Amino acid sequence: MSGQNHCYFIRNFGCQMNVHDSEHIAGVLENAGYERADSVEQSGLLIFNTCCVRQSAEDRVWGNLGALNLTEGNRGRIVAVCGCMAQRHGVEILRRSPVANLVFGMDALSRLPELIEESRRSPVCDLGDVSHATIDCLPAIRGSKAQAWIPVSHGCDNRCAYCVVPMVRGAQRSRAMSDIVDEVERLVGQGAREIILLGQNVNSYGRDLETTVSFAGLLDAVASVEGIRRVKFETSHPRDLTHEVLEVMAREPHICEYLHLPVQSGSDRVLAAMNRGYGRDYCFELIARARKTVPELTVTTDIITGFPGETEDDFADTLELLREVEFDSAYLFIYSEREGTPASLLGGNVSIEEKHRRFDKLARLQEGITARSLEKIVGHDVEVLIEGFSKRGGFLAGRARGHQVVLLSGDRPNGCLARANIHEAGKRTLRGKVVEVLDGQTVDRLERFEPC
Repeated sequence: MSGQNHCYFIRNFGCQMNVHDSEHIAGVLENAGYERADSVEQSGLLIFNTCCVRQSAEDRVWGNLGALNLTEGNRGRIVAVCGCMAQRHGVEILRRSPVANLVFGMDALSRLPELIEESRRSPVCDLGDVSHATIDCLPAIRGSKAQAWIPVSHGCDNRCAYCVVPMVRGAQRSRAMSDIVDEVERLVGQGAREIILLGQNVNSYGRDLETTVSFAGLLDAVASVEGIRRVKFETSHPRDLTHEVLEVMAREPHICEYLHLPVQSGSDRVLAAMNRGYGRDYCFELIARARKTVPELTVTTDIITGFPGETEDDFADTLELLREVEFDSAYLFIYSEREGTPASLLGGNVSIEEKHRRFDKLARLQEGITARSLEKIVGHDVEVLIEGFSKRGGFLAGRARGHQVVLLSGDRPNGCLARANIHEAGKRTLRGKVVEVLDGQTVDRLERFEPC
């Protein structure tokens, strides 16, 4: 195939699972003869891979669809929508957006080339069956040979009151351990140096399988693959993080000292309303045990403020949790009501103004904690996987074993592992200089790196 009509461009909205899904979308398209476009303007096929965890994520997609119009430049271009928002709204997207031609689910991905051709004649919506959506056997075009995202499961069995993920990604479906390890071995053999294991809740891996397996056992097996250099994983539900997982992290040198642990709130009352399955004291004990078990562990978290019924005392409990635990970094979110979730039926809504006041207070507190955490690394050497270029300043950029963003001066092989001396800490990033290239493996595609 050749020509603009067979050049595709994928725009991602959402989590790393979406990024991974887009690698398989690209693989299916290129296997069918499509070519990757460098920009939307050069594409004959534009795909929005969407998120619906928060209303702001949906608003961005609607805004991008609205910005397209049936001008000469867009006429003939196929516009497709997939991902969680597609699964949630389905054919309504076609009704609401005159430029959208195709809405598809991941269970329909293997049929994507045929669906595209069908959508040239009339709009198409094919979501498939979300409870059976598994795309791991389909072709993939990875953004980097040095780093690979590998799902250990799809879907989620948790019923957090605020979360729409089980509705749009289905129940948990764990992959066979042998399949995961085989994929790791293949990717490491092709040059991958860092493997990131993905799941809505990696710690519940294997509970739906007939064989007796655990995430600790899987993590041990992956870390033992010959040639692997770094292993990370996300996301961990605090309730299900076992001491066995921490022991594997402490024992296996290839597993990075990084733990993303979304506690969501510091209030027992709010945590119960969220149906998280633990309380604040459990969080204190778990994080203390994790830091004691895994030396130099970096712990990050997610926090939601403005949950229905959250009082000033509840909010004060969350502030206290941040002060006492001192997470190295935190992703902060204002509660976003999702229709169909239990939380959407709760009373006691917090005003928009109050949500923003609380968010700002959390952000100011965490900014200082993060800055102090980064300052402790100044003067030390860290291992960095160079992932691309910084958005500004022309620096090389990558992440340390603790997942901190590191900006580096100099010219080094793309995708290499390097030892860097850190000489400066900013509010969110470190700056350093490469003192030794540990592994000069290069990647075919070096993406522009934009830290979250």
